[in-house]
Amino acid sequence: MNIARAELRKLLTLPSLSLTALLTWTANLLLTYAYASAESRGEPPDDAAALIPLGYTQAGFLVLGVLAAASEYQGGNQVHTTLLAMPRRLPLQAVKALALAALALPVAAATAAVSALPAGGATWVPAATVYLTLTTLLGAAVAGVVRRAVPAVVLLLGLYFIAGPLLRAQSGTSAAYLPDTAALDPYRGAAATIVWTLSALTLAALTFHRRDA
Repeated sequence: MNIARAELRKLLTLPSLSLTALLTWTANLLLTYAYASAESRGEPPDDAAALIPLGYTQAGFLVLGVLAAASEYQGGNQVHTTLLAMPRRLPLQAVKALALAALALPVAAATAAVSALPAGGATWVPAATVYLTLTTLLGAAVAGVVRRAVPAVVLLLGLYFIAGPLLRAQSGTSAAYLPDTAALDPYRGAAATIVWTLSALTLAALTFHRRDA
């Protein structure tokens, strides 16, 4: 329990995480307002229009996860201090994931709720909240394997905003297996998002367990 509180406190005191969360929520608010205003000049906004801002602002949650994990390996290599306090690596990795999820969850809920307001899409807010939280954990898992923020961000943004759309354009059947599917349909993409996140977290945990800190 003390380790969990320490991890959560460490995340809350990282200025980069607070700034990323604030910028992500603000960007989502502005995008939601812009799309709602555009739709109001024609037809009332529907669920599809409400999901568009999330398709963009999910990038902020990817970056949030990357910064949370990569911060351990930057500067003074804080991971060494963390391992002195908690030498059992697999339980430590689980605690880190839980702490990050606890931090990302309220930000994800606020972001999803804001997007749902214009279209009245409250029914998919829980699914979108879980999706954005899982997206944060996926970003952290990739950063835990790469151990550097910039390559991890480039890899994830390339997958979500370049490779994903190209694959969907070539084959609609592949969309159900991509990690960003839930940004287009939160419920349909839930299974794919869970599988991708759990796989990435497992790989990150095994890498952290076997590799030198």
